[in-house]
Amino acid sequence: MPKHSNPYIKKKTPLTRISISLPSDLLTKFDNSMVRAGYADRSKALQTAIHSLIDDYSWKSGDNTEGAGALIMMYNNHVYNQDKKSTRIQHKYSDVISASTHVHLKDDNCLETIIVKGDINKIRDLAKHLSENRGIKSLKVNFMSVV
Repeated sequence: MPKHSNPYIKKKTPLTRISISLPSDLLTKFDNSMVRAGYADRSKALQTAIHSLIDDYSWKSGDNTEGAGALIMMYNNHVYNQDKKSTRIQHKYSDVISASTHVHLKDDNCLETIIVKGDINKIRDLAKHLSENRGIKSLKVNFMSVV
């Protein structure tokens, strides 16, 4: 009888052991941060830190890559027709936008989160076009490359 593979069981990625040298005060700070962040072991914390470095470099370097993330912006919805401008821009990037949420904050401020996935260059262009609107008070990008 042939064995059927279970699509829900992940293949184990082979691991490579490494050795690194660190100044003792840096390791102490890392260990303290790791514990406060809830990591149970250094390996997992270092893997997360390495992924973060890769993501930051991918975002800043202009490498052609695929990824996913969120654009988070705060704006005054009564300044410069921000809502209409934002909607028009988002329609032009529907191929990388998966979803968005809109939250009304105090006074005329709104918080909008745009969930994106796909080509990093298109996501970068979307962030640039949104940030050019005068009503935007803050725009932050959280991008993760597909590793």
